[in-house]
Amino acid sequence: AAHWELEEESELIAFLATHKAEAGDNATFKNSVYSDASKHLNVLYPTYRGAAKSQSSCKTKWNNLKKSYNVIKDIKSLSGFAWSDEHGAGVTPETSGAWDAHARVRAHPLSKPFAHKGFPHYATVEALMPSTAKG
Repeated sequence: AAHWELEEESELIAFLATHKAEAGDNATFKNSVYSDASKHLNVLYPTYRGAAKSQSSCKTKWNNLKKSYNVIKDIKSLSGFAWSDEHGAGVTPETSGAWDAHARVRAHPLSKPFAHKGFPHYATVEALMPSTAKG
């Protein structure tokens, strides 16, 4: 399986940003865009851990980044937590009960790693997501 370093994830997002006009609903791209992204990444990062980046691994990584973004968007809407892209939700002993309830009630097992770990790609992924009108 492909192993992803932070800078490779950043480069994938930057590459997809240059193709934003080609994105469909929910920031999905055609397989040809993921294929081009894999070629781009493999040229930039010829020595890699794990398998070389492929069309499939780029698509899977982007979908996982979008999932993380959506989980964090939900976390940021919760009261009682101060989100940091570096440190996550900043769960303390005082807020751990509310955090556990969030993970259970909101059915967000994906939120667990973000109790104390941030998501440095939030703003760049957000820029690629379709905007939702608020009114």
